[in-house]
Formats: sequence, structure tokens, C-alpha cells
Amino acid sequence: MSVWDPVRGPRPIDVVERQIAEGGTHAWLLLGPPGSGKRRVAVAMAAALNCKVDPGIGCGECSTCLRILRQRYPDVHHISAEGTFILVDQIRESVLAEAVRSPFEGITKVFIIEESDRMNPTAQNALLKTLEEPEAATVFILISNREEELLDTVRSRCRMVRLEPLSEERAIELLVAEGVPGDRALLVARLSEGDIALARAYAFDEEVWERRRIWLGIPRRLTDPLETLDAAAEIVAEAREAAKAQEALQKKEVAELAEMMGEGRGSAGARTALAKRHKRELRRLEESVLGEALVTLAGFYRDALAARRGAEGVSNLDILEDLHWWAAADIPDASFVAAVDRCVAARAALNKNANVALTIERALLDLMQLAPAEARVGATET
Repeated sequence: MSVWDPVRGPRPIDVVERQIAEGGTHAWLLLGPPGSGKRRVAVAMAAALNCKVDPGIGCGECSTCLRILRQRYPDVHHISAEGTFILVDQIRESVLAEAVRSPFEGITKVFIIEESDRMNPTAQNALLKTLEEPEAATVFILISNREEELLDTVRSRCRMVRLEPLSEERAIELLVAEGVPGDRALLVARLSEGDIALARAYAFDEEVWERRRIWLGIPRRLTDPLETLDAAAEIVAEAREAAKAQEALQKKEVAELAEMMGEGRGSAGARTALAKRHKRELRRLEESVLGEALVTLAGFYRDALAARRGAEGVSNLDILEDLHWWAAADIPDASFVAAVDRCVAARAALNKNANVALTIERALLDLMQLAPAEARVGATET
């Protein structure tokens, strides 16, 4: 087993794995659409670079590999936007100031800049010199699905790797190898649309699966404004509950860091960096759960329209009866399409830091108008 096993498949991964083993590349740019596994590949790269059991390969089982895979390693820094953009001050404080220090316990200090396209031009320019002339034993991994937002000068200093989502067949193969029954593997692979991390979450995380059940029950609840607002409040509450559970894990991580580092070199900086990362993690987790709800609703309305046309590409294979119930509703095709678009627009608004409660409420009120559950009342059941 190695850190590459969960992401191995497409040819670009083999190229990255070989290059990491050979060394020499200090700046990478991982490109690809959502679901292509860029973050998992970046973490695998960081583990391979720091594994002391199998250097350059990553055994996937030692303490170093496991902590890096759980994003709990002091020499692997995850940088993400603290607001709409990654600003120059964040790059100076979290990257440039830290990059000049030698690794605390690892072989290589790794900076993973997530959604690097959200660096504003000033932040990108501040990073240029360090990308071009990095400190020894320092590697930068930029992640982006919008390379056009990155300056040419940044792109030219990185080795670019383009990733694609896994095929449904490959995702099923991986899931079955991990013990997921075939019919369940087909369902979660189709739901995840090539995002193997999401597929694994559906397959193994009962909380994620239970939330999906809640989201799929929402369309039938959109019968009047009061019930619709209650459904919106439940979505927001679920996101906050997920954040509370994460906070408990974060407290444990703080204790582990204190025990490991004591009051020695770099401990104050590490604690500050950890606190900032925890804050970002909680915000991103809430965003993720809210996005999960909207994506599930979009998929539901898309599948209802597909079921109406007898299409075989339905994703929610476990609720076919309900989808056919909706397919027979007195709702125009255009309204189903608009419902999907409304969910997508709401998710985009949340990514731009829109007010969470208002965004979810307005989206569901619009869905109530576009695809009202009462349109099915009195129709002949099948």
C-alpha cells in the first residue's frame, strides 16, 4: 500500500508519482474541474515527500503519512481564502514568512494553496520570487479549476498537471475493492459524478448519508411559505451541527500539537497557524454542507425531468419511485430546469460569502414556486 493507491488511475497521477519519487520539482499547479481529486493528489504528494519509511513514495501507514493525510502535520501548510480572496497579507504571513524556516520535523516543507485562482494579483505577484527561488526542502502545490485567473508568470513557474474526474467504471472498481457492495458502489459513484472523495463519503460516512435523506425529503415539504422556511432553517442547522462536531476534533488536535511541540521553536507560530486553519475549516465545512444540500436538490429535480423522459442517466437510483411520482406532476419541463439552475445559483452565491440564511430561504421559496409539491396532489398514483 502507498499514499497513491486511493488516487491512482488516470495517467497524469503516474507521472506525478514518478516525478515526486525522482525529486527536483519545487512548484506544481494541479488543474482540473471540481471532483477531479486535486486536493487528494496534493496531500498524497506531501505525504510522499515527507515519508521516512518509504521516502519519495509514501508508505501510507506510518505516523507521518497518516497525519499528513488527516491534514495534521506541522510541515504541510494548507492555504485557502479567509474571505472572497486570498490577499497579499495572508500570503506574506502564512507562506513567505514560514517558507524561510526549515522544516519542524519533516523532510520537506509543503505549501498547498487551495483555490489558488482566488489569490488577487498582488498576492500572486508577492509569491513569484519565492516560487522562482524557493528555500531548500520547500515545495509549493497550487490547486485551481480556473487557470485563466492565474497570472502567466505564476503558471510559467509551475509544473502543470491536468486531472479529470474518475470514470464511473473506475470509481466503482475502487469502491468495490474497498468493500462496498456492487449495487451500492454504482449508486454512490453515480451520485458523486467522478468525485471519488464524495463517493467514499456517501459509502462510508453515515452522517453524510443521513443528510442526503433529509435533503431528498425537502421537495415534498415545499407546500407553503412557512413549511418552506422551516426546511431552510433545517438546512442551516445541519451545517452548524456538522461544524460543532468538527470543533470537538479540533480541540483534540490542539492538545496533540501542544504535547508534541511544547514551548519550543516555532510553537507560537504553529498555534497561531492552527487556529487560523481551524477557523477556515469550520467555515468551509459549513459551506460544504450547504452546498451538499443544494447539489442534492439540483440532482433531484434533474432526475425528475430525466425520469419523465425515460432516460437511463438517473443518479438517484434508490428513489426511482419518488422520481416517477414527480415526473407525473403538472410541472413544465422548463420549471424543472429552472429549479436546477436556481440551486446552482444559490451555491455560487454562498461561495461569494452571501448571507447564508437569506440565500437558502430565497432559494427554497423560489423552488416552492417552480416545482410545488401540491402540483402532484390529486393526481393518479402509480
